[in-house]
Amino acid sequence: MLAGRVAPVVFCERDLPDGTWKDLLDFGRNLIVVSRVADESFWTEVLNRGGHDVLASPLEERDILHALGSVCCDRRYLEAAPGEWANAS
Repeated sequence: MLAGRVAPVVFCERDLPDGTWKDLLDFGRNLIVVSRVADESFWTEVLNRGGHDVLASPLEERDILHALGSVCCDRRYLEAAPGEWANAS
């Protein structure tokens, strides 16, 4: 579904049926991983590998809005070339 596309924000589960969150790092610079295990060690791993954040499941609306707000304030997002998100639909 995401093949050949770049998305401004990607939410995914920690473990996927055919891989892991690490497989999605190339599809967007703002990967937010959702996990029942959202401890400091996992959060550090996600950030060190280029992800943006980790949210604990079950998700709460305020956490989603906070994560999206932090993406929009992220310098890398604000400095993206206008055409960089053209294939995000």
